[in-house]
Amino acid sequence: MKFLVTGGWLAVYVACAGVSTLLVVTDRMELAPDLRLLNAAWYICDLFGNTRRLCYMSFNLTPVSATRIVQMLLLFLGALLVVYAISNHPLYGGGTGIGLTRMLIGAAGIGLALCALLPVRIAGRILLLAVTSLIMLTFTEIAGEFVLGPRFRSNYQPDDRLIFKFIPNRSSVMTRSPVNGGNTVAHRINSDGFRGDELQPAGKGTRIAVYGDSFIHAFYSLDEETFSGQLGKLLAARLGKEIEVVNAGVSSYGPDQISLKMEDELPRLRPDLVIVSIFAGNDYGDLMRNKMFRLSADGTLVENHWKIDPKVRASFEHSQRESILKRAWRNTIGSIGSLPDRSKFSNLDFLIEEAGREYRSFVVERNDLVTNTHTDYYSADLSLIPGSDSARYKLALMRAMLHRIRDVASRQGVPLVFLFIPHPVDVTDSYDSWQIDRKRFPGYNGRNQIAPLEDTARKMGVPFLSLYDAYRRNDANSLYFHDDDHWNDAGQRMAAAMMADYLLDQTANFKPVLTTSKIGCLQPCG
Repeated sequence: MKFLVTGGWLAVYVACAGVSTLLVVTDRMELAPDLRLLNAAWYICDLFGNTRRLCYMSFNLTPVSATRIVQMLLLFLGALLVVYAISNHPLYGGGTGIGLTRMLIGAAGIGLALCALLPVRIAGRILLLAVTSLIMLTFTEIAGEFVLGPRFRSNYQPDDRLIFKFIPNRSSVMTRSPVNGGNTVAHRINSDGFRGDELQPAGKGTRIAVYGDSFIHAFYSLDEETFSGQLGKLLAARLGKEIEVVNAGVSSYGPDQISLKMEDELPRLRPDLVIVSIFAGNDYGDLMRNKMFRLSADGTLVENHWKIDPKVRASFEHSQRESILKRAWRNTIGSIGSLPDRSKFSNLDFLIEEAGREYRSFVVERNDLVTNTHTDYYSADLSLIPGSDSARYKLALMRAMLHRIRDVASRQGVPLVFLFIPHPVDVTDSYDSWQIDRKRFPGYNGRNQIAPLEDTARKMGVPFLSLYDAYRRNDANSLYFHDDDHWNDAGQRMAAAMMADYLLDQTANFKPVLTTSKIGCLQPCG
């Protein structure tokens, strides 16, 4: 009687016994480790082959034919690809519907399975090609994470407290648009989740923590050109000592997220001073989009039970698990041709309509689902029609939030300074495609967004530096990027110089705080 065996279990047993003997022998041989490994590998392969032949001769066993093995492998590999396509795994799937990639994978699986019907010589070559291609794809994906990941992999992950946050130990690369120089800029998020180098041990030296959104994160500038980087250099030069400035900015963060981030981080950062920047252009709207806090009937700020849209959460997670090759291809193809259309960001009718929609959703309908985490719009209602319901609510919510930020810093005994940054359209007479018809919007004033911030800080007795007047006196077109409302390197340099002067002049006089290791509590008014 003949038995059909595929692996030769008796051969495996005999080979294992031989390998055990081999390990003892090679252990006593005085060979280099690589030669011992090579010798052992050769012996095992030879031993396994001879033992299989011995088994077939002694027990009259019949091995599976090459044709059957090729057929089985093709069927197995084809079924595996079909199952993978159906599973909608995020690596090459994860979206809604079938999608082109999943259709191609499924078709490839069916094709491989049908190849089992071909002559063994042709089927074997197809199998070799398929296995080789899969191995090459695997290694390309791994290499792609190192080469393409910094440019095409997101830096963000969902968070139940902050909506989203940075992924530690992540590098990022971006290229500015041609109108802004076309420079390629790289930066890194360190192991603590802050932009820049690893932090020094808390308490070792003088430390300033700077919080804010993309104006502080400044993914579009080199480390040394950011506001935080330039402020550190200026203070170190004037004080004659190293000043560690922690860049705690996160792109698209609003003042609400900043206040919670400060609560979590100030106890372990133990800074000697904290600077919180507010971008007047869209931070009012962030409070409406994030839905993290509400105003009670008596105007008190209360935490809101927000919930992130499942689609948004899935998008965050998919951005980390999707094939880097697929992401790179899609983004590269999408960038070919004309630049992205940003006309809606300066379309006043759209901006007013969007502000009204956000107000109705959050305040009137009390919708607590967060659907927009990264697209920030100019607060046109507050700037153009300051008497509207949405503008008044935004203003009251922002005032309450500034009080909360002050209280967070006060509880930690850390001096606080606000930095108020204006939108470029409000400090220039002509900026890109922006056109504000003052006859249509008689209530418009360039200070409509910045003045409430200054007044609130002044009434609280918290020092602040407002860039409005200084930027207005200069050509603000030279201080901001174009087709993008962020400040450029020159704008950050000017702001850092003004902040250094402000901290060290006789009015604010933060010099004692910055020149001693003891945390100060001086809170002069701006």
